[in-house]
Amino acid sequence: MTIYSYNYLVHQNSNHTLIQLGIIGITILIIAVLSWLWYHHKTDLKYRDLFIIMVLLLLLLVGIQYNEWESLQNSFNQKSQVTQIMQRVAKEKGVKETAVWSNTSSVSSGMLIKVQDHIYNVTVNTDGNSYTLTKATPIQSKINYVKEGE
Repeated sequence: MTIYSYNYLVHQNSNHTLIQLGIIGITILIIAVLSWLWYHHKTDLKYRDLFIIMVLLLLLLVGIQYNEWESLQNSFNQKSQVTQIMQRVAKEKGVKETAVWSNTSSVSSGMLIKVQDHIYNVTVNTDGNSYTLTKATPIQSKINYVKEGE
């Protein structure tokens, strides 16, 4: 069983988004250079063709980036809900948030929360506004801990 620390869920980031934004920036720079070359060499059609190809590539990259952004927003919202539950459990049990672990990054009934040496099954109400904790015993005794920075 793999469980995630509170700090991991709060600070998890996506570096691939920065890489995609960098590629989009480079593509825009190439488009600017090609448009300048096309303007100065109007009779040479290879610059126009390269310009069109790069604009299409840019549109494709922007579409992919938008799709990734929507996916990241959904993931962020799910992690935010899990961290809120973890905060409430920590407050209820009288421990710091760093002592609370979750086996998932999305809210669902059946998710497990580990507080110090105790594991609890979280049952989320259908409207998502409340939850119930019940003690649970894992079948597997081996637990993989994923901390911040991993």
